[in-house]
Amino acid sequence: MITIDDMKKALDKWIKVLEDPEVAEEFEGFNKTMQFVFPDIDLKMQMVFKGSKVTIVEGFREDADMGLTLSSDMFLGMTSGEIDPMDAFMEGKIKPTGDMSDLEKLQVFLDADID
Repeated sequence: MITIDDMKKALDKWIKVLEDPEVAEEFEGFNKTMQFVFPDIDLKMQMVFKGSKVTIVEGFREDADMGLTLSSDMFLGMTSGEIDPMDAFMEGKIKPTGDMSDLEKLQVFLDADID
């Protein structure tokens, strides 16, 4: 069974992507909150961006700038590269909210080799 720690580890991998100076530069001035809702394990988490610095926070934030609702195994598959996020989106397995241009900016995490 997928745990909260599994989800935190996956999000921590994304944070490590920002250690690359080129990637960090892309996020200068990006002050947004990304809400993740994983209904299958009753978990809500946030990635809070303050430029190239990111923190992970548990809980739900009604005023998050953007969000994704998806299953925990779908998210882990996306972060490991086993699942194509665009296919999952087109199949309705990912439900985004917020400005699509902000969500597209996060593609850098999915493209990174973080294993």
